[in-house]
Amino acid sequence: MKVTWNWLAELVEMELPPARLAERLTLAGFEVESVEERGRELAEVRCAQVEQVRPHPHADRLTVCEVRGGGDAIATVVCGAPNVRAGERVAYAPAGVTLPGGQRIEAADIRGITSAGMLCSAAELGLGSDAAGILLLPGDATIGERLSVVLGIEDIVLDIAVTPNRGDCLSVLGLAREIAALTGQRLRRRRIVVPETGAPTAERISIQIADAALCGRYVARVIADVTVAPSPWWMQSRLRAVGLRPINNVVDITNYVMIECGQPLHAFDYDRLPRQQIVVRRAGRADRFATLDGEPRQVEPDDLLITTGEHPIAIAGVMGGAETEVTADTRTILLESAWFAPASVRRTARRLGLQSEASYRFERCTDIDGVVAAADRAAALLVRLAGGVVGRGRVDVYPAVQPPAPIALRLKRIEELLGMSLARAEVVGQLKALGLQVSLAMRGTLTVVPPSYRSDLMREIDLVEEIVRLVGYENVPTTLPDCALAGAGEEAGRRRQRDLRAFLVALGLTEVVPATFCPPRLNALFPELGGPRAPVTVVNPLAQDEAELRQSLCASLVRVVRTNVDQGATSLAVFCLGKVFWRERGCREALRLAGAVWRAFPARGLGSHTVGAEFADVKGLVEAVFDGFGIEGARWSPAAALPAFHPGKTARIELDGAGLGLLGLLHPTAEEALELPGPCWLFELDLDKLLQYGRAPVLFGELPRFPVVVRDIAVVTEDNFASDGVIRFVREWQTDHQWIEDIHVFDEYIGPPIPAGKKSLAYSISYRAPDRTLTDAEVNEMHARLTAALKDAFGLESR
Repeated sequence: MKVTWNWLAELVEMELPPARLAERLTLAGFEVESVEERGRELAEVRCAQVEQVRPHPHADRLTVCEVRGGGDAIATVVCGAPNVRAGERVAYAPAGVTLPGGQRIEAADIRGITSAGMLCSAAELGLGSDAAGILLLPGDATIGERLSVVLGIEDIVLDIAVTPNRGDCLSVLGLAREIAALTGQRLRRRRIVVPETGAPTAERISIQIADAALCGRYVARVIADVTVAPSPWWMQSRLRAVGLRPINNVVDITNYVMIECGQPLHAFDYDRLPRQQIVVRRAGRADRFATLDGEPRQVEPDDLLITTGEHPIAIAGVMGGAETEVTADTRTILLESAWFAPASVRRTARRLGLQSEASYRFERCTDIDGVVAAADRAAALLVRLAGGVVGRGRVDVYPAVQPPAPIALRLKRIEELLGMSLARAEVVGQLKALGLQVSLAMRGTLTVVPPSYRSDLMREIDLVEEIVRLVGYENVPTTLPDCALAGAGEEAGRRRQRDLRAFLVALGLTEVVPATFCPPRLNALFPELGGPRAPVTVVNPLAQDEAELRQSLCASLVRVVRTNVDQGATSLAVFCLGKVFWRERGCREALRLAGAVWRAFPARGLGSHTVGAEFADVKGLVEAVFDGFGIEGARWSPAAALPAFHPGKTARIELDGAGLGLLGLLHPTAEEALELPGPCWLFELDLDKLLQYGRAPVLFGELPRFPVVVRDIAVVTEDNFASDGVIRFVREWQTDHQWIEDIHVFDEYIGPPIPAGKKSLAYSISYRAPDRTLTDAEVNEMHARLTAALKDAFGLESR
C-alpha cells in the first residue's frame, strides 16, 4: 500500500519525521518497505510564461519562443510543439537541467538560432504518456516556481506492507487512524457536504439485493450533467504516486476515494443501462460476459453479478462491464458503493485472473458502515471537478444490520500475557484511541465493542495484541514464564468442559458426539441462537442431504434421537458439547452445549420407574449447570415464535441483557416432520458466554451458626403472570433487608375456588441472621413488610 505524506497530513498531524514514523509503524506491525522523496527530480524545472511566439525563419514546423522564467530575464527557446501560444504558462527546463528520463538539456544551435533550454511535454517530465504537445500549466501558476510545487507532486511516498487481516489499513484514512493512535494525535475527519439539487435518486433507480449473504449492502447515487475530462493535476499526481494511472475525472475520482477511504466504487454510464434498476444476484448459469478490458469472461453459476434484472453489467467486486463504461460522451452516471462478501470476490477474481485494487480490498473485507461516506465523498468531488448535479437523497439497501459483537477483556489476562501491569485507565485510553467502545462490565473486566471497520477483532487475544502494539513490543519486559515443576496443568477452559461432561453424566444424561454436517432443512428449522444466519455450505459433501454445517446443536440431537427411536429406545436423555457454524463476514463458529430429553429420563437401577419429563425437570437441569458455573440472576422469558418449538412451552434465557440460550418443547408439527413419537424437550446454551460470565466456584464456606426461619406466602395472580417476577423483586428487595436468605416457588394451582383466568402461586421464603437467632416477632414483622411491598409492586392478592 503506497501512501503520500501530504495526503496523510490532511487527516492527522504528522509530527514525527519520515524515518522515525517508518520505524514506529514497522514496530507496530506495518512494515515500511521504502520511503521515497517524490518530485525531487523536477526541482530545477520551472513554471515559465511564453511572452512571444514567432515562426522559425529556417524551419516550417518550428517556432521561436520568448520565455520568462522568473524576474525580468527573457530566454529564447526553439520549440516544435503545435500547442505553444503566447500567454501560456509552461514547464521550462533551462540549459544544464537533467530530466527524469536522464536527458540533459544543453544550449543548442537549432537552424541558426540558439535555444537556451526546452519547453517540456508530460512524457518528457515522466508525468504521463502525452508527447504530442508541451505541458500547459494552470493560468494562476506562479512564474518561476518549481514545477513540483505548481503540480503538487513534491511529496514523500511511503510503501507500507499491510497484513491480510488489516484490510482497514488499505487506505489513507485507515493508516491515518493508526498513526493517530500511535502518536497520540487527533484524527481529522472530513466534513462531507453533498449539494443535492437534482431529481430524487429513488425515482431514477431501484435497487434489489437477491443474495444478502454475498452482498450485505448496496448504496447508489445518480449524478447528472457531468463533463468527462482530464482530472486536475493534484489528483493525477497523487494517483500516480500510489501506483494508479489517471484516466478521466470520473474514473479518477472513484479511484481517489477508494485509496482515501478504502471503499471501492464503480461508475456506470446511466444512459447506457438497459433498465433503470439494479439487481444484485448470482449468475445462476454459466455464461460469457465482456468486462471493461474488452475480454469475454466465463461466468459460473455461483458468481455474484450486478445486473439490471436479466442483463449483467458488472462482476460484483471484480470488474465492470464494457457496455456501461464511462466514456467521453457520458453525461449521467450511476455511482455504486457496496459491501461484497470477501470469499465470493476472492473466488471469482482468482478463477478469472482479474486481480484489481478493488478486488484486493473486497477480499480483505471492507467497512460495511463506510459505504455511504465513500459514496458521498465521491459525489461531492464529482460536483466540484466534473460539474455534476447530484440527485436528492440516495438509495441505500441494507438487508440485515449486524452490529459488531462485544468482547470481554480481562485486565488480569493482559498482565499474564505481557508480563507487565497496565493501569485500567491506560488500557481504556489505548483502546479508545483505536476507535473501540469500552465500558466496565464487572470488576477487572472490560466490555469492548470494535468498530465496523475492524472485522479482525473477534477474541480477547486480539484486543491484547492491539494493546501491545500501542505500548510497543520493544517496551515489553523480558520475563520468564511461570512454570509448575510437576508439569503443565490443564487449561482452565478445557478443565471446566471436562468437569461439565462428568457433571451431566452424573445427572443421568449420556454424551453423544454427532457429525457437524447437517441437512439444509434442519438448519432452517433450528437457526443459530442469535437468529437466522447464512449457512456454511460444503463444496463436496459426503452425502447430498448433508451439504451444510449445523447452525444449532439441536439439529444434530434430533437426528440422534430419531436414530435411537429406530433402534427401539423407549426414552432418551442425551447431551452434546460442540461447535456450530454460520456465515457473517466470513465463516464464524461458536461453542455450544445442548441436550435432548425424549419422553422421560431413562430409569436407573433395579425397581426404578421412568417419569415423563416436564418443563420444570429440564429447567432444573439447566439451572444445575448454571449453579456449577456460579451464574446467578439468569432470567427466563417466553420465547417469540420459533419454527421448531411449541410457542407456549419455550423460554429464552438471558443474563444482563445477553442471550445465554433457550429451552423448549418440540412443536407437534416438527415432531411429525422429524418422525419423533412423543414429546421431546431440547435446550441449547452458549458455552462461550457461560465460560465468560461464570465465576470460580466457592470451595469452602462457613456453615450457618443460627437456625433458619421459613415463611410461606400464597398470592393470586393473572394466569399469564411469570412467577420469576416475584423472585427477582424479592432478591432486589433483599439488598436492603439482609435477613432474607432464599426464595423459591413451590406450588402453582388453577381451579376452584380460584376465579377463572387466575392462578395461585406459593412461595417459600427463608429468613436468617448471621449473628443471632431471629425471633418470631422480627420475622413476622419483616414478612408483613415484604407482603405489603409485593402487593404495592404487582397488585397481588394474598390467600
